[in-house]
Amino acid sequence: MRAQKTAARSPWASSQDKAIERQQKMEAVLHAAAQAFSENGYHRTSLDDIAERLGITKPTLYYYTAGKEELIAAVVVRALDQIRAFGPADVHARGLDQLKQLLRRYAEVVATDFGRCLAQLNDADVGEAVSERIRDGKRTIDRQIRALIDKGKSDGSIAPCDTRLTAFMLGGAVNGIGRWYRDGGDLSPAFVAEIYANQMTAGLAPRGSAFSVATEE
Repeated sequence: MRAQKTAARSPWASSQDKAIERQQKMEAVLHAAAQAFSENGYHRTSLDDIAERLGITKPTLYYYTAGKEELIAAVVVRALDQIRAFGPADVHARGLDQLKQLLRRYAEVVATDFGRCLAQLNDADVGEAVSERIRDGKRTIDRQIRALIDKGKSDGSIAPCDTRLTAFMLGGAVNGIGRWYRDGGDLSPAFVAEIYANQMTAGLAPRGSAFSVATEE
């Protein structure tokens, strides 16, 4: 009986391993870009700066991106997707409670490098294609906030108010986090998000009612 041959282990990575490795490197590129953009601003950040953070050359960086505008687009879309992916823990919860959850999620993302890029970036900083993606994402978030404000007014958990202006106020307050928050301090993103969500929603509940008492934590 002939002995069965054992296949030699190839020293070359499989196509699956190469795909995983490339994805990991792309993630590292995006994180380095987000850090650089959030710390120095879009215009003051160069591809050389990002390559230096990664310990690679600029030509190597071009293997993962076509340029700086493509990187900022990927960074802000990542932040928008993280916010838009919000889903309330309880779809039957009162509007105020669901709004509080959304604002907490929104604030926590804005306190990250990706979120700070989104909050700091102006439409004029980038091309029209990227600007439109950013505007579309922000419109989606604004619609989510308005829908929950209206739900709260309907179920009595939110006092009568102008939905549009209230949504602008809440969105503006959360985006403001991206202009002052920095990593490495005493305040974690989760702590900042909790404080913001609590304070902003406390002022929306009807005065003198049970709804003015703190809602779910």
